[in-house]
Amino acid sequence: MDTIHHIAIQVDDIQQSVDWYTSRYQVRVAYQDQTWALLQFANVALALVLPNQHPPHFAIVSEHAEDYGPLRTHRDGTASVYIQDPAGNQIEMIRLAKMAND
Repeated sequence: MDTIHHIAIQVDDIQQSVDWYTSRYQVRVAYQDQTWALLQFANVALALVLPNQHPPHFAIVSEHAEDYGPLRTHRDGTASVYIQDPAGNQIEMIRLAKMAND
């Protein structure tokens, strides 16, 4: 069964948004730079992205993400491709980074 890895929403200011979410909710900042942040909730992650960097989307972890198109490798070791559902919603099909033991 596939799982949702994260939901991404667009924000105008990464730091301001991280501050807002972390002051109101019990989350862990899993990653943050000037262009995006990943906040880990107990059940799913929330990505805060800039409009010129990423579309609003949700990401599905799939062992066969490459079946949806050529994957782009990210700096965190994950690889993904964006697709659209019939209504035009952006979905990021993501393959997680392989562990050293894999």
